[in-house]
Amino acid sequence: MKKKTKDKEEMENDRRSGVAAGKVEATARSQILLLLLSLTLRFSVLTKTALAFIQFSLIQEMAEGALFDVAKGIIGIAGKLALQEVALIWGVNDEINKLEETVKTISSVLKDAEAQAKQHNGEAIKNWLQTLKDAMCDADDLLDEISTEALRREVMTCDKKAKEVRIFFSKYNQLAYGVRMGHKVKEMRERFDAIAAERIKFHLEERSEEEQVRHKARRETHSLSHAGTVIGREDDKEAIIGSLLDPNAKENVSVLAIVGIGGLGKTTLAGLVFSDEEQIKKHFELKVWVCVSDNFDVKIIVEKILESVTRKKPENLEMDTLVTCLQNEINGKRYLIVLDDVWNEDREKWNELQKILMGGAIGSRILVTTRSELVAKITQPMQLHVLKGLDKQHAWSLFEKMAFEEGKEPKNESFVKIANEILKKCVGVPLAIRTIGGLLYFKKSEIEWSLFEKNKLSKIRQNESDILPTLMLSYDHLASHLKQCFAYCSLFPKDYMIDKSNLINMWMAQGFILYEEDQRPEDVGDEYFLDLLWRSFFHEVEKDELGNISKFKIHDLMHDLAIQVTGSDCTTINSKVKVIKEKTRHVSFGDTLYSSSEIPNSLYRARRIKTFLLPCQLDYIPEYYNMKSNDSTYSEIIASFKFIRLLDLHNTGIKTIPSSIKKLKHLRYLDLSRNGDIEMLPNSIVKLYNLQTLKLSKCKNLKELPKDINKLINLKFLEIDGCSDLTHMPNGLGQLTNLQTLSRFVMSKGRIDSVPKSNSGLKELERLNELKGNLSIVNLKQIKDATLEYKAANLKEKQRIDRLHLNWVEEDINETGASYDDMSLEALQPHINLKALSLERYGGVIFPHWLVSLTNLVQFKLDSCKKCQYLPPLDQFPSLKIINLSGLDSLEHISDLERDNSDSLFYPSLEILDISDCPNLKGWWRGRRDSLPSFPRLSNLDIRDCPQLTSFPLFPYLESLSLGNCSLKQSLERMMINKTSGNLPSIASSSSSTIVAPLSKLSYMCIEEMEEALPKECLRNLISLRTLSLHECPLPQGMRYLTALQDLDVRNSEVVDLSNDWDEMEWQGLTTLLSLDFNQLPKLVSLPMGLQYVSSLQNLQIRECSSLIAIPEWICKLISLQYLSIWDCPNLESLPEGIGALTSLQTLVIEECPILLKRCKKQIGEDWHKISHIPNLYLSQQEEPEEEPNEEAKEPARQNWDLIKTFGCCNCSTQQLTHCQNWQKVILLGELNQITMP
Repeated sequence: MKKKTKDKEEMENDRRSGVAAGKVEATARSQILLLLLSLTLRFSVLTKTALAFIQFSLIQEMAEGALFDVAKGIIGIAGKLALQEVALIWGVNDEINKLEETVKTISSVLKDAEAQAKQHNGEAIKNWLQTLKDAMCDADDLLDEISTEALRREVMTCDKKAKEVRIFFSKYNQLAYGVRMGHKVKEMRERFDAIAAERIKFHLEERSEEEQVRHKARRETHSLSHAGTVIGREDDKEAIIGSLLDPNAKENVSVLAIVGIGGLGKTTLAGLVFSDEEQIKKHFELKVWVCVSDNFDVKIIVEKILESVTRKKPENLEMDTLVTCLQNEINGKRYLIVLDDVWNEDREKWNELQKILMGGAIGSRILVTTRSELVAKITQPMQLHVLKGLDKQHAWSLFEKMAFEEGKEPKNESFVKIANEILKKCVGVPLAIRTIGGLLYFKKSEIEWSLFEKNKLSKIRQNESDILPTLMLSYDHLASHLKQCFAYCSLFPKDYMIDKSNLINMWMAQGFILYEEDQRPEDVGDEYFLDLLWRSFFHEVEKDELGNISKFKIHDLMHDLAIQVTGSDCTTINSKVKVIKEKTRHVSFGDTLYSSSEIPNSLYRARRIKTFLLPCQLDYIPEYYNMKSNDSTYSEIIASFKFIRLLDLHNTGIKTIPSSIKKLKHLRYLDLSRNGDIEMLPNSIVKLYNLQTLKLSKCKNLKELPKDINKLINLKFLEIDGCSDLTHMPNGLGQLTNLQTLSRFVMSKGRIDSVPKSNSGLKELERLNELKGNLSIVNLKQIKDATLEYKAANLKEKQRIDRLHLNWVEEDINETGASYDDMSLEALQPHINLKALSLERYGGVIFPHWLVSLTNLVQFKLDSCKKCQYLPPLDQFPSLKIINLSGLDSLEHISDLERDNSDSLFYPSLEILDISDCPNLKGWWRGRRDSLPSFPRLSNLDIRDCPQLTSFPLFPYLESLSLGNCSLKQSLERMMINKTSGNLPSIASSSSSTIVAPLSKLSYMCIEEMEEALPKECLRNLISLRTLSLHECPLPQGMRYLTALQDLDVRNSEVVDLSNDWDEMEWQGLTTLLSLDFNQLPKLVSLPMGLQYVSSLQNLQIRECSSLIAIPEWICKLISLQYLSIWDCPNLESLPEGIGALTSLQTLVIEECPILLKRCKKQIGEDWHKISHIPNLYLSQQEEPEEEPNEEAKEPARQNWDLIKTFGCCNCSTQQLTHCQNWQKVILLGELNQITMP
């Protein structure tokens, strides 16, 4: 690992020296390079034996075998003309020739070193190797120090402070520097000479160099198409689904366990079941996935379940509060909870968790995956599904896909026989098949396969309960550069979704990525990632809206392997690991750290720390939940870890960055994101000359960037999205020509001629042509003289930018003239590779000519473009999937062109269309059309606050529809007509083109503020509709046709009278309804009679129905009812006797119903006997606030804070509590971690 870092730094500095020729004085440059060369010569000779032992021992502090790449790099450097010039200046050209020959000799003995490593297990070689490792790490830091000094001199040369330059480059300073560094190098040489004297005992022999091929990333379509293939699990999937949906199961909540050895695909199988669209999604109201792993902490599991259900992180809540909040969310609902990778053998812990989860509706299920049958039996499952290895046919099918190119499978009998012998060693385990198959993919001949089978695989003692030896073999065959990259991933928690780009930046920071001068290290890193993905070291990739891989996971067995091979080099601090070894290099806090006081003191004694990584949990906690710490913590970190290369301080609450941060001269990666109190960065930060990644995202109070930011000459990734208070960009930013990520460019407000010279304009972007990913330019001007500056941004040459967001300053555009905006936008022409374009507050009337050339667009967004009258012609863009239109006041029609009757598809790829706040939008085209085209792939349509909209293209294949304050009745009726005439287009699928009934795929519908009810004919087709929300609109007729409906929400209507609007037949058709919510219905006097026939109903909520006076006696017929909530129904007088017959009722909530609450008082209320049998009762009445007390009177409230009972939907805000004084009586309906005690 460290040797590879050295080689990378040599190549980088040599490249920089060539680029900066003429900037750095020849003498100074020669001095630096010669020192670097001399040190390289000494320690590179010794690493051959290091490789031997490293590959033998799994308890090492470096990733295995980095020698070949290092040797190759040294040979290349030694032959460079620049170094030959250095040799001539110092008179040591003979030394250079010797170096080149020595390194070639090293290359020739690598194979022998690797072979001997597996035979030696004595203490002598262990001690020798440990001494060598320490020396290599120290040498690596010395190399980096020399490299940094060279960078510093380059920066100083470019500085205009001539006096400082002259002083710095005086002969005295050169001499002093040379003497000082020469002394360090001499000591290092002597140290390595002493180590070298012992290497003779290992008797390494030269062997002919075997060509090593560095495999480029395969075509993505090939590598990724097989990476996610699931073969041979169809029967298992159907069996588990059958058990989960078993109608004969009588328990409210029952457990099913999947058991099998690691790598069989238990998690994959559970994932297939969990994501099933046809049966599972329709059957369960809630679905939750929790990775449990080694630590079966009931509180943590409850937190994860609650977070999944509420989509909010519950932080620092007591266990009782967590349980109450969770039960309020899940009780009475039919849920599926997957507990993945469970290792708990403590029956008491399981019983505690199971008791918390027992309030689910009948049919709720917990699906457990585990490697241990004992663990499974502790859960008392209704069924144990023992997962076996793949049968021979399916195993061969998977192996074929992984090991051979399509169409190049072996045909001759002997080759097939070898392949089958290899396959036997995989014992049907998919993970082993994938990894071995991925390894053999690069061995093309039968001879190579035969040698692998006889020499490598035959030595593995494989058994059916442990595939780790097979995985280790795959690891052993990784290229050295991939080994250290994979091992580094042990720092992340199990089951964590790792950000791909961020990981590559981390690899770069540690020097793991080797690249040629004509390559970008991040591109090479992407190849590394794809290679590891192909070989199944990574899996479960997640893609962003543009189709790019953004995140991934590591299989839990692979995570175990990563921990094993990295040894003490990488350490994760958690409840089990509190002591850090002094020679630890990389440290992570896993997924939990609440206070800096939890950082063990032993960490500060590990002076060679290269990585300090904070918990991944902090990525998701809101900014106001910072880790508890103080500024002295960061000063101590900076003082302790002077060799650090990656420092993560995100979301720590830090307010001031110590100026001493400049001492971290090795630092490449600094994460300060989500620290909302940071307003300024010290200018000393620009002395971090090696810094590549600076993350400042969501530092919302950050006012400006360092004025001398141009000195960060290695900066590649500057993340400042969410820095809403930034006022401008500093001058000199455009000098950072290596910059690739600049998520946000802030222009100064005001006229261009009034902007201070210290603030940069768009011209700073001119030379930043390496920018990629997202770029947001904010505060564009709507003035005449902006065009020339905007053109200077040179966006057209930035071909790697995927997303471009252009934001104009908010001002009265009527005073500026729209033509200026037309011209300025024309000047901001991007490259045709652009995939996403967003325009905010654009004041022009027409769009630029270049927009129609952006045929690669995937997403197009317009927001608050007040003068926009129509959209550019996008209907034939082949890749366009998402359109968002909002706040377009002048938009009357989407298109000003008449569509021809061509056979080409209308918006062929569009999947998501979102239109809102377009008050004058009337239709897609001007005039009435006899026929309307259909969107062939539109699945999600959301239209709100477009009151004049009447005409719209057809959308027969929707899966989600939301309409608010608009009407598409005409389109809905036309679709019903076209249904019978066959005018709708077919949907192309992988198998065939099929005709489906209009809206038959619709599963979600929300209708708000509509004057007319949905057409009855339309409801007949909604055979897949599961969720229907009706807000402020009439009730439609034909509800009985919604045979798949599970959730119905009717609210906010002054006209709805459920007792009269629907007859009993409508209710009787709702045979699958599980949840019903009546909210803010002032005309609701009693529950509709037909409701008594909905025997499937499990959850009933009645809120703010002021006229409701009684619950009918027939409520006893709701035999499946599990959860009943009545809130703010002041005239409700009593509960019926029939409520006592609801034997399934688990939870009753009554709030803000004064009459009813009085009758339900415990033991003494007239209705208490009717509800006393219900397991979970929550009865509360908010009391009126008392007169404001004085300061002294407030103190008892503070003392009684712990007495507050918490409950409910976690919506109570701090502001709501500031006037509450009687804390002992208040029942908060909020989440304590969002509340500050007044």
